[in-house]
Amino acid sequence: MRPDNVTWGTLLGACSFHGNVELAEQAVEVEFLSVLEPWNPGNYVMLSNIYARAGLWDGVARFRKLMKSSQITKAAGYSFIEEGGDIHKFVVEDKSHPKSNEIYPLLKSPLD
Repeated sequence: MRPDNVTWGTLLGACSFHGNVELAEQAVEVEFLSVLEPWNPGNYVMLSNIYARAGLWDGVARFRKLMKSSQITKAAGYSFIEEGGDIHKFVVEDKSHPKSNEIYPLLKSPLD
């Protein structure tokens, strides 16, 4: 049975956790990115982060440049919070919500 994108993604995640640069490169460059999911920005970012943790800054630059030249962008992470029946969407460091000046201090306060 040939591995699918979930299998390669799991392997890439394990490489990230264990810092295995060589196996991550094989999963991304040889099989995973180039064949199954060349459009998925998460894979590029994960390998770039593996390179960064290993201090391999040329690898980081190479993958960031590849993403830019291929017009592959990663959307900002966000969260949804339901309050009083209303659903609110928050993007990292977003201050556009009308109650953000009340919300952020609550998030930074210690739990009781």
